[in-house]
Amino acid sequence: MRKLLVILVAAALIALFALNNTHHVEMSLVFGTPVHVRLIFLMLTTFLVGHFTAVILNLYLRSQMSSTANRTQKGELAQDAEEDEFFLE
Repeated sequence: MRKLLVILVAAALIALFALNNTHHVEMSLVFGTPVHVRLIFLMLTTFLVGHFTAVILNLYLRSQMSSTANRTQKGELAQDAEEDEFFLE
């Protein structure tokens, strides 16, 4: 029950924030004439672009770490095999 209440209060605050930021703002792009958009859509778009950039960067870094760990593990296994051959002779 408490969790539902917190979710409803958060949703109400987000809705009030969105309603308070519905006025148009002028956004200048690199080329062309300035564009008029609602502030809440500009803020939402900026948030989503930042979020997806962070997710993609996180996936890339995890794959790099995983491949480095795999290469390191294979190198250690090869080194262990060489040491075993040395002691068997």
